[in-house]
Amino acid sequence: MKLLIGVGALALVAGTAAYAAHGHMMKHMIAAHIEDMEDYIDATPQQRQVIEDAKNQIVNALQARAHKDMHGQLMAAVTGDKVDEKALYDFADARAKDIQDLAKVIVPQIVKVHDSLTPAQRQKLADKAKQRHERWQGGFGGQ
Repeated sequence: MKLLIGVGALALVAGTAAYAAHGHMMKHMIAAHIEDMEDYIDATPQQRQVIEDAKNQIVNALQARAHKDMHGQLMAAVTGDKVDEKALYDFADARAKDIQDLAKVIVPQIVKVHDSLTPAQRQKLADKAKQRHERWQGGFGGQ
């Protein structure tokens, strides 16, 4: 469950910006990673369909927000003779709203995927996530 929550949180925080910057490539990387994880847990065809549907819902939500000119708005607020403090707050408020809107799409999809997996499959994913986390915490060369 922690893995699914972590994936959802990551998508909420970084997804929009990353997808805006590298949409097509990002979509293929996400799909490849998901397929690897499906194979890793021996997902059934029915489970794969649930996961595919969830992925499509999430990617579509990210794509819908990727067309906003976030970088341009931010640069306009900070590159003038004086920093536009109100514009920066408006920008932050809009991003917070985007995250809330994305959560309304992503969280139900996480629940659907979670509910389609067996406890053993969820544990296998959690163990894999823990291994990856431990490697990332080890720094360069595992030190």
